[in-house]
Parts: sequence; structure tokens; C-alpha cells
Amino acid sequence: MVGTGTVAATAVTSQATARSTQEFEETVEQEIHDRINGIRTERGLPSLGHGDNLERVAEYHSQDMIDRDYFAHTAPDGETVGDRYHKYDISCQAWGENILYNYASDESPTKAAERSVEQWMQSDGHRQNILSEKWAIEGIGVQVGPDGRLYVTQNFGARCQ
Repeated sequence: MVGTGTVAATAVTSQATARSTQEFEETVEQEIHDRINGIRTERGLPSLGHGDNLERVAEYHSQDMIDRDYFAHTAPDGETVGDRYHKYDISCQAWGENILYNYASDESPTKAAERSVEQWMQSDGHRQNILSEKWAIEGIGVQVGPDGRLYVTQNFGARCQ
């Protein structure tokens, strides 16, 4: 009986941790989206809409980098950003992607988002994507790895169907 109670308690704790992690990830995604739009509007650029389909692609890529232990726009099997858009039946006239990882998962969602956006803004290529006038929508995918790394993928789209 004691063993059964321990297993049940462990299962409940694991479910609570998973729920807590998911809430953290979703909050960071929203905070990043809001920060990106704040930066864009400060510079006279239009805000980016939120694309649920682009978010699914971004979450998939962040989780795939964790699961297969790599950090790149191209997966070890050769899957590219374009392949991922196609996999999710997304057709855009233009698309782009930013990725990052850091160890901000032990911070508040607000601080994790702030650090992530600052990391991108300090990189010329990532900053150019964020400030590009061609994008209309974005999707953010945040996943926390077992080692505590925070993986973030930002997918952009213009005239998507």
C-alpha cells in the first residue's frame, strides 16, 4: 500500500510539474510576442499578428532540437525551415526563423522573455528579422529541456495561407 501511495504521489507531482512547465512556456511565448511588438512599434513598424500555425511549427522545432540534441535551423536529417512550414501545410510568400537557447528557465517568465529578446537584438541577423517590414505574423515556440535550457524558435510569415 505504501508503494502505491508513493507512485500516485509521484505521478501527481509529475503532472503538476508538467502543467507548471507548460504554463511557464506559454507565458514566455506571449511575453516575447509582446516585447517584439513593443520594439517594432517604438521604431514605427507595424505590430506582428500571432499565427497559431506558425506557433505550432516553432514549438515543434524547439522540441525537436531538445529531443535530438542539436541547435540549428536545419535538423540532423536535413529538414529545413521550409520543410517544416510544408509539414504543417503553411504556404507563405516569405518566411523566416530566429532560434536561441539560454538558461533563463529558472527565472520568471518576464525575465526569461526579456533575456531572450535582448539576446536576439544583440545579433545583427536576428535583429534584422525582428525589424523587417515584410513580416505580418509570427509564432513563438518555447520549450524547456531536461537540462534547464530554454529553447526558443520564432517563425515569421508574410502573406501566408
